[in-house]
Amino acid sequence: MPYMFNRNTGLNRTGVIAGALMLAVSLSGAPAAVAQDAGATPVALQEELAELTMEETLLLPQVPQKQKPYIKEYMLREARALQKLGYTVETMRQGEVVVATVPCGRLFLPNDTTLMPSAGNELKHFLPYFRTPGKFKVILAVHSDDTGSEPYLYSLTEKRVLALYDYFDAHAAQTENLMGYPLGPSEPLKPNTSIASRGANRRVEIFIVPGPVLVSEAKSGR
Repeated sequence: MPYMFNRNTGLNRTGVIAGALMLAVSLSGAPAAVAQDAGATPVALQEELAELTMEETLLLPQVPQKQKPYIKEYMLREARALQKLGYTVETMRQGEVVVATVPCGRLFLPNDTTLMPSAGNELKHFLPYFRTPGKFKVILAVHSDDTGSEPYLYSLTEKRVLALYDYFDAHAAQTENLMGYPLGPSEPLKPNTSIASRGANRRVEIFIVPGPVLVSEAKSGR
């Protein structure tokens, strides 16, 4: 799995740039081919994906219009299940993508890049999304506050992405469709003016994206 390290910022959860839409259209035929191979992503497509920004990655695969109601209902159930487990949950792409937020303090000690022993209690609930190859794409976005230099903070979040990947690689059935983006301090939720606000900004966002296998199941009525 190629790490999708990309410092391109400005993730927009309410709109998408035209260029990304054009790219999504050009790759919209990929999901069917992927689904035929039990969710495996062809090497050529992996190389294409490695060049995408996070915004562009979150657009793929596209869901055909007829399957949108099924996918939205399915993902809404996933969102509710994660919310019941105590995660802060939101949706994007008009309900097709679920975003669960985990505070970094539940996973890492301050300025540390090694997962705490208790981190598995937070992460184990995401293991089912790796059970069936190609059913979901999982994207990790690791954020920091602004305490420290920009190179340090990007390095910190990059190493935390790697630590998270190592966890899923060790515990999940497969991690082919796992991607990670270290975003440093680039997307604060709140101004870094208090201890509470800094704590809120130090977070891991886990994006659950419907994969080609799930889209194929929707087409077949399963």
